[in-house]
Formats: sequence, C-alpha cells, structure tokens
Amino acid sequence: MYVRATSNYGPGLPLETFDRLGPEWSGESLPLPFGEGEDLRILQVVGWSDRNGGQPCPIMVVRVRWRPTKPVGAERAGILVWGGNSGLRILDPEAEPVPGIDDHLPPGYGTPFVWIEDAGNLPAEVRAVVGDHPSTL
Repeated sequence: MYVRATSNYGPGLPLETFDRLGPEWSGESLPLPFGEGEDLRILQVVGWSDRNGGQPCPIMVVRVRWRPTKPVGAERAGILVWGGNSGLRILDPEAEPVPGIDDHLPPGYGTPFVWIEDAGNLPAEVRAVVGDHPSTL
C-alpha cells in the first residue's frame, strides 16, 4: 500500500506491505468508533481519492498480516481499513479545517489507513465478511 501526499493526508505513506488473510469487504462508507469513555463517538469513514481535487471513493476492510517496512516492531495481524490513493477521510462535523490546507475538504481528518485489532469495533455486516475470530499470525 502507498498513499500519496495530498491535502487529505499531507505526509503521505511510503510503501507498506500487508498479506491478505481472508476475504475483503468493500462499501461507500464505514461507521467506526473513535475515542474512549465519554469521548467515544461513532464517525463515518470514507476512502479518499485525489481525483478532481479530492473526492470520496470506496473503502475496503480485510484481515491482514502487516510486515512493517521500517523496523518498528514485529509482524502483526489485524484488520486493515483503507481507501483510495489519498487514504481515508474520517468525517467529523466538529473538526476545524486547517486554512489553506484542508479547508476545501469535508470537515474531518485524513489518515493513510485505520488499524483495528478487535473485530467487535466493526459493524455486523463487515464482521460477517472478514470474520469475528481473533487476529493471529
């Protein structure tokens, strides 16, 4: 996976390697929990493409083994959520835009991908495809 440096996610993401461990779910958006305790909120996440100055695109979810390019730790298994060549956009109506950077995008935050270790954080229809079982190498 590679994510371009764009106004959605400025630094981009150098090439990272993931091995698929199961079937893939795809859709237009995905509700995911962010925060903890009283700060827990469910936000919609969409794939993001750099086409036409930035626009939503499909989002994908699959169980993977991550083989980090840089020595940041051992391989690990989990659930990868990713989108287009500009990563993902976490839509948050309360987010403040960064003037001159992402003020032309929908309110929210850009990220190259979301890493999930607990399938319980996924909606039932996504778990039905990627599985409920714990991630193992």
